[in-house]
Amino acid sequence: MNKLEDSEGRVIPDCFLMPAKTTALDFAFRLHTDIGKNFIRAVNVKTKIAMKKEQELVHRDVIEIVFNK
Repeated sequence: MNKLEDSEGRVIPDCFLMPAKTTALDFAFRLHTDIGKNFIRAVNVKTKIAMKKEQELVHRDVIEIVFNK
């Protein structure tokens, strides 16, 4: 079973329900303003394909946000 884990091996259970037409960048800002401001790209966790910031999310997408710290 695939599990998302943080750097210490803890399973990350968080889930956000987002409205239709939400983009990867919208989601980054939903997580935290600094993450949105420093957004580089999103990666689809299931397919490992990079997503552009303006790409709309689809039902049941699981994404990882890549950003500058």
